[in-house]
Amino acid sequence: MWRTLFALLILTAGPAMAIEKPSFDVISSANDVEIRLYHPAILAQTQVSGDFKQVGSDAFQKLGGYIFGQNVTDEKIAMTAPVTQTQSPDGTYLVSFFMPSKHSLDTLPNPTDAAVTMIEMPETYFAVTRYRGGWSHEKYLDNEQRLKAAIDAMPDWEAAGEPVWARYDPPIMPSFFRTNEVLIPVRQTQP
Repeated sequence: MWRTLFALLILTAGPAMAIEKPSFDVISSANDVEIRLYHPAILAQTQVSGDFKQVGSDAFQKLGGYIFGQNVTDEKIAMTAPVTQTQSPDGTYLVSFFMPSKHSLDTLPNPTDAAVTMIEMPETYFAVTRYRGGWSHEKYLDNEQRLKAAIDAMPDWEAAGEPVWARYDPPIMPSFFRTNEVLIPVRQTQP
C-alpha cells in the first residue's frame, strides 16, 4: 500500500511542480525568513466563517467552482498554488486563489457565485517562513509566532497587515510532504 502511494506521488510530482505560483523577488534572507517583493497579481477570493481547518474546505467549493467553469463563460481556469487564508479582525476568513498570470481583471470571466470576488493585489512586501507538515492550527500558530518574533528583531522592517497562511499541496498529499508558508505583509521602517 505505502509503496503504491509513494510511487503515485513520485509519478505525479512532475505535473504538480508545474503549477504556476505567484511571481516575487527575494529581497533578503536570514534564519529561515525571507523578505519577498510580490509582483501585482489577480486573486479570486471568498469570505467564509468557521474554524481554522474547516474554512479552507468550505471556500474551496466556491473558488474551485469558479475555476472549474462556474463563471459567465463556463471557462475552465488553470489551478495555481498556493491557496491562501487570512483571518479578519471580525473572525471570518478570507480565502484566495491566485489567478494565472496570463489573465487580467478584464480577461477573467465574472463568477456566477456572488460570494466569489476578483481583486488585484498590488506589489507587496511580505516576510515569509516556510515549513513542512500537516495543516493543524497549532503548527500554523507556532510558525506565525516565530515569524512575528523574527520581524520584531528586524531593524528595517515592521509588520503591516494580517498574517496569511499559504498551502501549496492538495489534501491527498501525505502531511509530511506538504509545503506551507506563513506570510506577513511588511513595510520598511527606514527610507
